[in-house]
Amino acid sequence: MPLEIHPVVESDLPEFCRMQLASFNNGMASKLNPAPHTPETLQRFTAKSLKSFHNEADVHFLKVVDTELDGELIAGAKWRVNETARTEAQIQGMLPMPGPGDDENLAAQNFMLYLRQARRKFMGTKPFYFLHLIFTDAEHRNRGAAAMLVRWGTEKADRAQLPAYLEATEVGKPLYAKLGFEAVHEEVFDLEKYGAAGTEANTVMIREPVARQEG
Repeated sequence: MPLEIHPVVESDLPEFCRMQLASFNNGMASKLNPAPHTPETLQRFTAKSLKSFHNEADVHFLKVVDTELDGELIAGAKWRVNETARTEAQIQGMLPMPGPGDDENLAAQNFMLYLRQARRKFMGTKPFYFLHLIFTDAEHRNRGAAAMLVRWGTEKADRAQLPAYLEATEVGKPLYAKLGFEAVHEEVFDLEKYGAAGTEANTVMIREPVARQEG
């Protein structure tokens, strides 16, 4: 099989971040890093990820590469792995907070509020495997890369006998359901508040660990 999963190395981060920004180019998630994505935007975003890469021990950046394309990065994910209970201070990294420039970005403020409330309610300080983000390059979708990245965490969560948590878009929800995640909360956003049309749903999903077979 030409697709392989590997840990991200530091030199991968610029491309990882570029692809992540390109993948979240519409809907509520895109409001966290609104376009246009200039070289300066990518530089700041990469610097933030680099800080997480070096300083947050629970973070695991992963990539899927195509060995038939000289190891080209085609998909990526960020899992947070916490197999023991944490303190309030320790969970701050998974709770998005408004930063400089977000004062007038109502969509980003409301989306971050939803994420903070959901993560506090369903994970809090408890042990959890958390799929913080996942993306696939548009030219390589429907090849199984996303499923590989999800299974990386769920298989480990099963061995640790811990639940796995994520927040799903409508596009990703069917895959997560197929891999054992169940919806526990749905948040519907009225896009007209943010200058767009229609609504958008985001779903909190949790996968309970599969019981280990005895013998």
